[in-house]
Amino acid sequence: MLQFDTDLHIHSRHSIGVSKDMTIPMLARGARQKGLHIIGTGDVTQPDWLRHLRKSLTLKDNTLIFDSVSFIPTTEIEDNDSIHHVVLLPNFESVEELRKCLKPYSPNIDDKWGGRPRVNINGELLAGLVRDVGGMIGPAHAFTPFKSIFRENKYSSMNLCYGKETPHIHFLELGLSADSETADFIPDLRRLTFITSSDAHSPSPDKLGREFVRFKMDFPTFEELKLAITRKKGRTPILNVGLDPRLGKYFLSFCSNCRRTLVLQTGNEPPSYDNLNIYMNCRNILEKKRLIDDIHKRKVKCPADGKNLRLGVRDRAAAIGDGEVKTPTHRPPYLHIAPLLDIIALSLEVKSSKSKQVMSLYNRMCEKFGPETLILTNSPIDEIKALNERAAQMIHAYRNRTIGYVAGGGGRYGKLIPPWESDMK
Repeated sequence: MLQFDTDLHIHSRHSIGVSKDMTIPMLARGARQKGLHIIGTGDVTQPDWLRHLRKSLTLKDNTLIFDSVSFIPTTEIEDNDSIHHVVLLPNFESVEELRKCLKPYSPNIDDKWGGRPRVNINGELLAGLVRDVGGMIGPAHAFTPFKSIFRENKYSSMNLCYGKETPHIHFLELGLSADSETADFIPDLRRLTFITSSDAHSPSPDKLGREFVRFKMDFPTFEELKLAITRKKGRTPILNVGLDPRLGKYFLSFCSNCRRTLVLQTGNEPPSYDNLNIYMNCRNILEKKRLIDDIHKRKVKCPADGKNLRLGVRDRAAAIGDGEVKTPTHRPPYLHIAPLLDIIALSLEVKSSKSKQVMSLYNRMCEKFGPETLILTNSPIDEIKALNERAAQMIHAYRNRTIGYVAGGGGRYGKLIPPWESDMK
């Protein structure tokens, strides 16, 4: 079987805050540069974008194609609980059927900026309508603090959102705030395939495909993708690639007032703090679980100022789950890695990833090794080192999971510690 690098969640020019360059020709160009074989169309229920897709894409062997890049009709939909869902559809006919089903419930499906439509129905009914037209649906960016199924004070299980449709939900999009380890705290999710995708608003290679899935299947069609997501007939995901959630603003739990972030340690010492963190100790997993539950109930105070602690993404997942990560055998590896442009900029100590110096090295790497996805995952480190030693160090550290981080939380972004800075300590 073949391998297909796939980004299933993007947006079009008909969503707010999206680059005017989000057209099919520019998306195909960006996908080829990145090394993506399949991308979602995004926003497929928006009528102007649907017309552009029909005009631009060619159907060949059950695949919608532009210039060797395959496209799957996709959209993101917001339900009446402000939960976002990723929808995958087999063809334009099913898109039209879904549009007819949703139009009575949606105030903006035909609007110029209705790329991500809102519908006045719940997740269960929405999932049933998608299934009726032959599509697939799953939670979008499931752990972000906003508009997600598992945000704090929202749902704690798939069933509470999807009801009777839950057995027909086969995937969950992790989003930039989470990885496989985060989601595998939750027993309810261990049967699902995890999708990593970019939610891109630009075709630039530091946005498009910044997270992607590598699938093993025979052809880049919806039917093969469905088999891969449901892990049938040998089709399966073999690699998730994405940013480390520790770089996000909401990874660690934090004080609602001083914004110090919570570091949980093993031991029985009393709580302490410094200018950046709060340190709390638990003797075992059960004690840790109780502490996290108490934070969720606003029963734990910050030792620095006495205000309530709030859950970050990691501890929210642990609170919903059983407090322990258990990875199922079907789960593929997760490679934490940044876009190549960002790696090069950090290696060259240049602020802008679009500078001439950065783009020059990026283009030289692509000319020598091929598209970015292969450089990040497969190209020999010694050969990359011949072009730039620090970039090679970064990629090697990512692949070996030895890259260092200062985790983010409380509205503060995390920070990457490059290997050469770690070596100096």
